[in-house]
Amino acid sequence: TNVANKELYDIYDLSFKFYQNNLNTKEGIPAKEYLLNREINDEIIKEFGIGLSLKSRDTLTKLLLKKGFSINDIDRTGLIVKNDLGVIDIYCHRIMFPLYNLNGKVVGFSGRVFDGTSPSKYINTRETEIFKKGELLYNYHRAKDECRMKNQVIVMEGFMDVIRAYTVGVKNVVATMGTAVTKNQALLIKKMAKEVILLFDGDEAGAHATMACSSELERIGVIP
Repeated sequence: TNVANKELYDIYDLSFKFYQNNLNTKEGIPAKEYLLNREINDEIIKEFGIGLSLKSRDTLTKLLLKKGFSINDIDRTGLIVKNDLGVIDIYCHRIMFPLYNLNGKVVGFSGRVFDGTSPSKYINTRETEIFKKGELLYNYHRAKDECRMKNQVIVMEGFMDVIRAYTVGVKNVVATMGTAVTKNQALLIKKMAKEVILLFDGDEAGAHATMACSSELERIGVIP
């Protein structure tokens, strides 16, 4: 771990545990029902470290300050926002999906509404010193051995697609996190397995992403 960013990793580690813990409290019951209705059972919840941010706007900030982290470091993680009211959590009353780096450390979150109260369905952590979307593939640390074994990698668009694939037992899957595939990501895909299957959404955007991803892979000698 880069010592300069040790605090950021530590803050994410603590937030990750906090969110997971929230899901198993009384306040977490509606969120858990929402997940179960979508075939995301306890095993999948555990596997992907899914959690919950609470309704109150400052529970995480208070916890992190109590644990001795500085406002400056917490701010660098993208988990809080400063406004006229002082400092508040970015995530509030959302199901929390951790985003991992290539070594399996949590470096970001995607928070999803589950009771239709907010216009933005997902809020993703902004890019930070430890979270660079174009350098990561979602589920890479979990899928790499499986892909090597099968000599096949299935590339999907979003992390929810990967989680759904797991619910039906398909584990050699990664996702590009909804961005256009970068050269870095293409090189990672190439390293994972000889056979590359692109499985993006069936809409126009998905078709466009498939073409863009194909050409990026072809550039480095992979024929998907």
